[in-house]
Formats: sequence, C-alpha cells, structure tokens
Amino acid sequence: MASPRIQLEHLERLREEFGAQAASEKLRLLAFLEQQSLAHADEVERLHEALCFARAWPDSPKLLTTVNRMLGNFGERRDLQRFARKLADSGIAGTDIRFQFYFATACWLAARWGDELQIDWKQFKSKERLSGQLRFLTLFSEKAALEQFLFDSQEWIEQMRGNDETDAVFLINRYAALRVDESVRDAMYEQLDPALQLSPSATTPARTREYLRPKTVHYQKRSIDRKNVDLRKAANRQFSIDTVPRRQAKHLVDLARSAMVSRLRDLDAFAYASVDDVLRVRCEAGIQIMLFGIRPERRYFLECEYGYLMLKNGAVIGYGTGTGLFGTCQLAFNLFPSYRGAETRALYAWVLATFRRLFNADTFSVDAYQIGADNEEAIDSGAWWFYARMGFLPRDKAARELAKTELRNGRKKGYRTTKPTLRRLARHTLFFSLADERQDILGPVCTDTVSLGVIDYVSRQFGSRREAATRRCSQELAQQLDLGSLANWSRDEKLMWRRLSPLFAATGGVASWPKADRDSLVNVIRAKGGVHEADYVKLFDAHKRLRRTVAEFSNKVANLY
Repeated sequence: MASPRIQLEHLERLREEFGAQAASEKLRLLAFLEQQSLAHADEVERLHEALCFARAWPDSPKLLTTVNRMLGNFGERRDLQRFARKLADSGIAGTDIRFQFYFATACWLAARWGDELQIDWKQFKSKERLSGQLRFLTLFSEKAALEQFLFDSQEWIEQMRGNDETDAVFLINRYAALRVDESVRDAMYEQLDPALQLSPSATTPARTREYLRPKTVHYQKRSIDRKNVDLRKAANRQFSIDTVPRRQAKHLVDLARSAMVSRLRDLDAFAYASVDDVLRVRCEAGIQIMLFGIRPERRYFLECEYGYLMLKNGAVIGYGTGTGLFGTCQLAFNLFPSYRGAETRALYAWVLATFRRLFNADTFSVDAYQIGADNEEAIDSGAWWFYARMGFLPRDKAARELAKTELRNGRKKGYRTTKPTLRRLARHTLFFSLADERQDILGPVCTDTVSLGVIDYVSRQFGSRREAATRRCSQELAQQLDLGSLANWSRDEKLMWRRLSPLFAATGGVASWPKADRDSLVNVIRAKGGVHEADYVKLFDAHKRLRRTVAEFSNKVANLY
C-alpha cells in the first residue's frame, strides 16, 4: 500500500474527475486516509480542503456520507491535534483563531463562546491607549486607584474581571455598557483594535462545519463546466427571491458571520445584518444565494448594500456584496480558495442575475481593487481577465483601447499579459451594461461627493450647530412636502427622515416639485428605513426628478473641488 502522502496526492488529482469509476476510487482513498495519520501539517490541511471540495461537488450519496463523517470528526484526528498550533488561523475545526474583529462581531463571539475568547496580549498593539481609556470603563469610585497605582492595562483587567469571565469578555462587556452613541463606542473599541484569540470547541466557527444541509443534493456526474457564460442571457433568467422566516434567518446570519470569523475577515453586511431582511435565491445544480440586508441604523447615506453567501449543495463556498443605486450595482465577488476554479463563471452569472432582480439594475461595475489595484493577489490570479472575458470593460477611453488590445492578443496561442500591463488595466473600474451606456450611474455619480456638498451647505448655514441643522432641515422638508406629522412613522423611518433632510436642503428646489413627485419622495425616504432596503432602491430609481436632482448636485459639487 502506498504511503498516506501518495494516496493524498492521488485524491487531489481526482478532485475534478467524476463518474462511477472516479467515485469508487475516491471512496477507497478516503477510507484509507480516514484511518491514517499524516506526517506534516500541510498534508492535514490539504486533506481538509479535498473534503470541503468533495462536500460541495459530491459524486454520490455514499461519498457525501463519507465526507460529512470525516469532516464531522476532523477536529478529533490525531494528526490535526498534533499540528494544531501550526494550523492556527486556518479555520479548521480544532485550531485557534486570532484576529482583530469588529466590535459587533466581538460581542457576538463573547455572547456565544465567552469561555473560549481571550485577549491575545502578545499581539495587542494598543495597550497604552487602553490604559488611557480604562477610566471610561470603570466606576467613579475606582478612578482614583487607576490614577495612583502604576499597573499596566493587562494587569488592571486581570484585577477587575470576574472569576466567571475571561479578559476579552470583560473588555467587550465594559465597552458595551458605555452610555454613548453606538458609532462612538464602536470607534473607541476599533481604535484599540484588540487582538482576540478564539480557542476551539465543538461549536466555535470553523470552515469544517460551514454546512447547511440541503433538501436535495445535486450529484456531479460529469466534468465541471468551465466554459464562458453569456451574462446578457443569464441576467434575464426567471427565478424568485424569497424572504427567509426570522427563525431560520438568525441561523443564516450566524452562518455568514462564522464564515468570516473562520477566515480572519469581517464584513459590515454580516456584522450588522438584519434578521428581518434575509432573502434566498434557489438557483440550479445545488447552488443557492443568501442575501443579507443591513440594519437601518447601519445603512449607507444614499446607496444600498446587501451581503451575500454562495452555497453549493449546502457548503458555503463564497461571499460578497452588491451595492446599488442609479440603476447600477457595484459587485464584489469572492470565491473561497478551497473552491476556486470550479463553476466560477456560472456562480458569478447567478450573482449578477440576483442583483439585477433585487435592484432592477442594468449596469454592473467591478472596482479597481477587485482586479488588482493595490491587490497583488488579484494580479497573480489574473482577475482582470476573469471579468474581461465576460464582457466587462473600462469606460476611460485609453484604458478601453488597451483592454481591447489585450483581448485581441489573448486569442493568440501562448499569450500572457504581463504584470505591469495588468497593473495599468487595474487602475480603472470595469463596467458591464445591459442597456445603452449612460452617465448617471454609481461611479460618475459619487455619493461621497454628494455628502461633501451637504457638508458645505450645513457649514455655511449652521457651523457647529449641527443638531440645529438636523431639526431645521427636517421641519422645512416636512413643510415643503405637505407632511403634517411623522407620528405614524416607525423609528427607523424617522431616522432616515433626519438623515436625508439636510441633503434636500442643500439641493434646494423640492418645494417647487409637482405634488406627485413630492409625494413619491416621501415614499422613497420611508423605504430607506423600511424592512427591505432593496425596495428603497427601486423607488429611488423610479423617481426621475429625484435621480436627476442628486446627479446634478453631485456634478456641481465635483466641479467645485
């Protein structure tokens, strides 16, 4: 019998071979490797990746059962336990996770796995800053001791924490107790950027356990299809977007957060996800897309963002975001390394189709970072080519000519774009349009520039009296829109009214709009604070006068700077 290393290599070669013979051979190899101890940490990780891939693309029910059993027991493997320290931060069950999490994520971890969560003091770079902030985290009667005795922050927290809580839980709970605005508290915590360590347990986040058992499984019987996709055709697919019941939505939000934690990442759309705005798209061939709206108080000023998870036969294989307004969707797409190279274009086509339906978008964009700007990983992977082959092009004239030249050269056998050329191409956002090109899209219309215009207006009119600005602008907008009272509005709808009213004071002219347009504006603002923020995008984009007003204001401000 060949060595475990040789058998593992054989299994890896069979990764994308399917059919009865391949399935039988995979089962034989897995049965052998399940009983063997691998000699090196990288071999343990490679076996884990092979199992994760086979869970997403299984050949047969018997193979899937074997894979699920092996992954379920992976943290108990002797070789895993032997190499657990070397495999720290791999996200494999049975290994530590160390990262500087958002405050919201830290709270989520502390509430569920407080006993396993500790401060990684060796990696904590802001101990002195924490010492300065301890006075905000303690009782008045404790402050004199803080000023008199020269303990460092680690010693103070060890002194103050309860016997039933870790240092991390103490710190997180004290920040949670601060009586300040949520955004101020989060900023204070994240300026510290404390390094946390999550020790493994049977339920802590792990890539090994990221699985949502599907009702039906799509078994792979032939080679994975890698051919290019027709995005125009894919964008017009007929499918439904279903709201997930709240109880199941909570589980999906936890799954999304776990997928970030186990990969040492954090994402606003998951950290601040609304359990009332979780949506599901059932695609084809075992693919599902889960969409996550953001809680109203955490939403963007004008645009709307949804996070998403991609699942294949219940395995979490990737994630991203879609940001929409002005008939545009800015897409970020990330397929996890374990699954790269398999059905990537087909998955992307489903994501694009999903956001076309969600936002009624006809134009899609990919920002420069995704294709290589300040991102060498994207340069090395040739990310620009992935999008260019599907029809994405820059709008800048010189960049478009360079892109077309590369596309022509790419048809030549053996041609490879040089890295310097890829870096030049990566300086420009890529666009894909299902309709005629237009200028009133996100990018040319910059919502950050709109915000700058609001700063100019409020500064001139109110200076430091920002709260007075909110009250005055809210009152004036209510008068201009013939709105007597907000008494029957929800708390979140009122919040959006206060947030958006300075914009319309800055643009001016709302009072002269036709009554139908003024009434529609009320509906747009309420929808911004509604349960499903995607409804706001559709109402905003359908309001031609509103779109024109905001776009013109953006251009006006841009010309001043």
